[in-house]
Amino acid sequence: MWSEIPDALPGLLAGPLAVAGAAKALVPSGRLAWPFERGILRSPWGPRMTGAAETTLAVALVALPAGPAAAIALAAYTALAGIAYRLRGRRCVCFGAARLASVGRVHVGANAGAAGLALIALAASGGAGGGAGGGGTAVRIGAAVASAVATVAIVLLVDRRAGGGSDAPPPEESPSVEPCDEVITGVRIYLTEGCPSCRALGRLLETVGPARRAAVTTTLVGRGAALPAPLTGMGFPCAVGTGASGAPVCDPAEGVGAVKALVDRVAVRAEPCPADAR
Repeated sequence: MWSEIPDALPGLLAGPLAVAGAAKALVPSGRLAWPFERGILRSPWGPRMTGAAETTLAVALVALPAGPAAAIALAAYTALAGIAYRLRGRRCVCFGAARLASVGRVHVGANAGAAGLALIALAASGGAGGGAGGGGTAVRIGAAVASAVATVAIVLLVDRRAGGGSDAPPPEESPSVEPCDEVITGVRIYLTEGCPSCRALGRLLETVGPARRAAVTTTLVGRGAALPAPLTGMGFPCAVGTGASGAPVCDPAEGVGAVKALVDRVAVRAEPCPADAR
């Protein structure tokens, strides 16, 4: 049993990578709150490239001998922990459009823990050159399938709970204008530092008319700070409409397009036309 650990651990670490890669590659990029808006990783190619890389890594962890597989897993999960640290406060798109919590300490800790398991596997295999194929490959495949199934089950459970136990589509699938009988007179927008989407939203709001801009209140949220209800668990930027009493009305919005659509719904009084010259 103990002799199978060097092979089992890389296989277990391959499962989540395979699920994450497939989710990014198969889900339309328009449904993802993708955090990279510039450079080679920008949408729509960024999610595809990232998904392909994660899937390739998962295959490598299963196909290679235990030692090299553990070394690759250690490098991959260490990098993912660093990326998660830099993206704190952003919406998690680790598993595509699943409604997961914003990137935070749990994400950093999970990837760091996976890197720790990879380090154990590397030490148990005798280093990057240790391990062999044969029966070890079967162990890695079995472990990868088991961890992939477990990952899918956990992601679906968390996504369903985030949706209130209903089969309603995630925010990205929903129309930009949700049915709502309430009149929106103001919008509270929540941003965070180091957020490319927040900067893009700021530029977009410059095109809004002065009356609607005056109805917008912007709050800068610190890294790791909790958002108020009903925005808890959302990524940045996000917003909620308010009524005449100042209380939140209608459904909150998340993402550049959805927040802009919410601002466009602000009720604006028509300006009186100047009297015709007689």
